[in-house]
Amino acid sequence: MMKKIIYNILIVMALLLFGCTEKVIEKHTKTTSDTLFINFQNKYQTFFPPSIKDKTSSQIITQLYLGLVKYNSKNLKIEQGIAKNWKKDTSGTVYTFHLNMNVYFNENPVFNNQSERVTMKDILFTFQYLCTRLPGNKNFFSLMYKIKGAQDYYHSHSEISDKFDIDGIKAVNDSTLQITTEDKDFPLLDVLALPFASIFSEKAYKKLKEDCYVGAGPYFLKQPPGKEEKTLLLTYNPYYFKQDKNGEYLPYMSNISISFIRSRNQEMAMLKKGELDIVFGLTNNELLRFLEQNIDDIESKHPKFIVSMPKGNNNISFQHIVSTRIKGFYSNSLSYIDLSVVYTANKE
Repeated sequence: MMKKIIYNILIVMALLLFGCTEKVIEKHTKTTSDTLFINFQNKYQTFFPPSIKDKTSSQIITQLYLGLVKYNSKNLKIEQGIAKNWKKDTSGTVYTFHLNMNVYFNENPVFNNQSERVTMKDILFTFQYLCTRLPGNKNFFSLMYKIKGAQDYYHSHSEISDKFDIDGIKAVNDSTLQITTEDKDFPLLDVLALPFASIFSEKAYKKLKEDCYVGAGPYFLKQPPGKEEKTLLLTYNPYYFKQDKNGEYLPYMSNISISFIRSRNQEMAMLKKGELDIVFGLTNNELLRFLEQNIDDIESKHPKFIVSMPKGNNNISFQHIVSTRIKGFYSNSLSYIDLSVVYTANKE
């Protein structure tokens, strides 16, 4: 009788554990329908993180994907991503990451129009790809070269192997990842926060290859974009798990509409008409000309525009003009933008 009771208890515990790991995150919906309108002068080249070689792709991918960690766009501090916490051992070379098991890729035809949880298998596959000498992997020497065993693996693998055997990347269990670097001064967390290191779905990659556009970020693409499209629409990801201090799910905006107009004059005209909310990366001359022509709209009691740039940084590529309709947009010296924290003035 006692053996039967113990057996039944073990079955119940197993079912409870299985139920916890398989629980699907609650799908949340927006009650508002705000759209942020922005423009990039250069067209994106890719939506696949390892292939990033241009700023536009990097800034869009930051909205679509999530890495183990991410930057805070206001102060560039490292924040939680898929990893909920981490620690470095006393040698300074071994990092242990504990994963948030409640992170999901967005709904996609690859998943039969469902959402799928990010697993350790996806994370290992992402790092395996980043350590393989493939045409689509353009960032090995920016990301992985200081991870133990990565260089040997890179030079000996020109295609994805069925066996994962990179010495410095180990799955301790389904929710714990350990990464070992060869140099204690290597800034691993800063590297992992870059968009190149964003985690992607193994299943999505095997279906879409380098045309993959499936991430776990605050926004998603409802369908593969056509190269000829003049605008790109990013939509609120109802499975994104991050919340603000009041418990409201991010992102705040329902949509981001991105155009790709090269003319600065046309950008400025659209900004003044309210057709754009942000104009990025002005030179000193462009900024001075805008200020001279719109001084009343900037210095009035209720200004229409503000200038955004990092404090103490005079680099011309970090000056932006932002409509005062928009709040929560931060400029920084890495040109890293996080549009999940941007909201409109009527939310206040």
